[in-house]
Amino acid sequence: MSFIQKIAQFMQGRYGFDPLNGFLLALSFAVHIANFFVRGLVPSLILLGVQLALLGLAVFRTLSRNINMRARENRMFRKVFDPVKNFFKFQFQKFRERKQFKYIKCPLCKAQLRVKNQKGNHGVRCPKCRGEFKVKI
Repeated sequence: MSFIQKIAQFMQGRYGFDPLNGFLLALSFAVHIANFFVRGLVPSLILLGVQLALLGLAVFRTLSRNINMRARENRMFRKVFDPVKNFFKFQFQKFRERKQFKYIKCPLCKAQLRVKNQKGNHGVRCPKCRGEFKVKI
């Protein structure tokens, strides 16, 4: 058997890698980088302990055979993390499109609407609530 086949056979029936594990590894790396800027032996050892705990948790979750529990943990993580990720993704999109489009809120349902960035008065219809209103850009 090749090495890849042995790894695949070992991982059979185990949970594997998911977004929560990726977050734990990224957080562990961030703690490792922060450890470079900390002075003193005790704070450095504390950060090293946190880093090793995060790495251990990621490895434990990857190799776990309790798939239902790990999937439930991942769902709870995604419930919290996805709205934060989507907020920053939307802010980046707004910044990237700031010359072509203007983002406004519907006064009736508070939905975000994207309008062409052309000077003047425009009539806008919200696709969510079908409300019509005027916007001056």
